[in-house]
Amino acid sequence: MTKTTLIVSHLVTLAVGIGISYVALPSMKSNSGSGSKGGAESVTTLSGQPSGVKGGVKAANMSAISLEQSGYQRGYEDPMGALAAAKDIPGRDNRLIYTESVYTAWGEKDGVSAAQWANDNLKGIEKSDALYNIADGWAEVDPEGAAKWFDENTSGINREDAIYEILEAWGRKSPEQALVWAEDLDDYTRSGVMDALAEGWAANDPEGAAKAVDGLLEYDFGDEFAMNVAGQWASTDPAAAASWAGTLENADARSIAFLEVGTEWALVEPDKATAWIDSLGSEEDKLYASLGVALGWSEHDPGNSLQWAVSNVENPNTRQRIIEDVMLDWSSNDPSSAAEWLNAQPGGPQNDEILSTFSSAIIDIDPQSAVTWASTISDEAKRSENVSMLLEEWIAMDGKRARRWVDNSGLDADTKARFGSQ
Repeated sequence: MTKTTLIVSHLVTLAVGIGISYVALPSMKSNSGSGSKGGAESVTTLSGQPSGVKGGVKAANMSAISLEQSGYQRGYEDPMGALAAAKDIPGRDNRLIYTESVYTAWGEKDGVSAAQWANDNLKGIEKSDALYNIADGWAEVDPEGAAKWFDENTSGINREDAIYEILEAWGRKSPEQALVWAEDLDDYTRSGVMDALAEGWAANDPEGAAKAVDGLLEYDFGDEFAMNVAGQWASTDPAAAASWAGTLENADARSIAFLEVGTEWALVEPDKATAWIDSLGSEEDKLYASLGVALGWSEHDPGNSLQWAVSNVENPNTRQRIIEDVMLDWSSNDPSSAAEWLNAQPGGPQNDEILSTFSSAIIDIDPQSAVTWASTISDEAKRSENVSMLLEEWIAMDGKRARRWVDNSGLDADTKARFGSQ
């Protein structure tokens, strides 16, 4: 896995949903410079039988919690009866919530019988969903038995999804045993499920999981294993996770671990996370730590994440990537808030950098908004340069529409003469 792949694979989530038009962005401003069970009402009697309710499930005022409770309780006591009762539940989504809990409870009570019945009697997505939930329940009481059965009796996605779920539970209980068992999996399956083992293992024993990383880095899943260990550990003790990440000699594993630590740390303690970045000696470490911190911080405070980046991140390429990705994510998820924040920033070099970077990033997606934002850059020379560059790109993509927009815009006369249709 290359460094570029590492960055893209973990920051690409910032751009999800970018196809949404930036309709909430502002109109042209003046150029003068200026973010299981329990607790719900019971739906059966203490014996598990319905109390004057058809099928044991209330038809009125159903909630997800009551459906889950009812499905789990009846699934544990009488799974076949519980599945038969599902037909009386109105609404496909309601039935799905109920039956998922039935299968989970059945898997926990008698995994072999549940899995064999589903394998023999169901087909398609219905079979896949049932087996997945049975594996979920079975893994909580007997992960080894569940792993062996699903490995031998299922195939394809059904097998892989079940093993994934089982390894996560097994990793919380007996991770070394799970690791040994997984060694016999075929390379393809093993590559796709080992991060689940890392998650379960590191959730309970991050130091033990971290020790296992060195022996796994030779495999194609090694970097992702390290990433999951770093993320789980950092969610409870980021300082310790950061210290461990600094000991990794494998460059890719070290980079991805620093990114994960930065993300988790900034979710709760951005000040301490940025202080950690300042303590790092390597520019490579600072790069990935900075990307992670910006990503985590932006989840709850994108404005301060951006202000920190433009004020403190020295590497211009890293700074540009942070600005671009945070603004893309923010303006996709909450365009009104992003626009309000941008409009409230004082004019100056730092805000100009944000506006320039952001407008360039969205020119292919929403050229009108890109030019609109670029036209608010306070520095006249920088503003003219950016607006001209963006208009040239827009005209290359859709000249007629771009020139028509320029004609009706509030751009200065010289720009209209250069790029308009008149």
